[in-house]
Amino acid sequence: MVGTDYRIGRSFSESLSGLLRNLELIRMLTVDELRRAYTGSFMGLYWILVKPLLLVSLYGVLFGIVFQARGRPSQPPAEYLLVLLTGLLPWLIFSEAVSAAASSITANTSLVTKIVFPIETLPVSKVMGTMLPGLVSLTLLVVFLGSVRQVGWALVLLPLLIVAQLLFTIGLAWFLSAVNVAVRDTSQVLPLALMVWMFLSPVVYTTEMVPKAFAVVFLLNPMSYFLEGYRMILLANQPPTILTWMVITVTAVIFFLSGFWVLCRMRVLIADLI
Repeated sequence: MVGTDYRIGRSFSESLSGLLRNLELIRMLTVDELRRAYTGSFMGLYWILVKPLLLVSLYGVLFGIVFQARGRPSQPPAEYLLVLLTGLLPWLIFSEAVSAAASSITANTSLVTKIVFPIETLPVSKVMGTMLPGLVSLTLLVVFLGSVRQVGWALVLLPLLIVAQLLFTIGLAWFLSAVNVAVRDTSQVLPLALMVWMFLSPVVYTTEMVPKAFAVVFLLNPMSYFLEGYRMILLANQPPTILTWMVITVTAVIFFLSGFWVLCRMRVLIADLI
């Protein structure tokens, strides 16, 4: 019996509830993921702090000083830098996790084909392990905004937004990791697709900068609503609008459930395809 056979005949709800019973396994896999990523390097786990600081500094100099927000000359560089970071950091948390998780099943053939193993935990642990450095970056930004009294009571909504993004990311990771088993080009095309997606999302600009002719693109882009939520909470100290919360919540739930459903449907085939 291989790892993809043990849930044959179980309903979708039973499989979903089984995910909760594997939380300890997910935690162990996530810790192992972090150890493999940083053990052996000169700075070790300190890279979790150093890498975000270097990345923030790079983008800060590039966009905040060199480019000087040429898209909006009247906007002070420091103000634009905050706009940039509140869009860039959540996007990097999302894109790096999705990119890493897409090959999480194909990269663990020994677990998938030789033992009974809950393969749905592999993309989840990959997402969790990859998101941690990004969350550290976001925490540093929140600390800085708090030090200059930029944030306020709306900050209590930030964990809800992060959880919604986590569910959205896990759902997409489940889908892509399953598809990547059948179509190995998925992991090769994904970086290009994410790059295009980034430029079609208000990451280095805001929705107000977008010409009205292209507004429909952003209305259909779920990441637009997530990024808008971050900027409302961190920069405007206001809760996202009801419409924004509705889109975020519905998107997170739909992607989470549909991604898990696709993985469950392909579970029987994965061991043969891999």
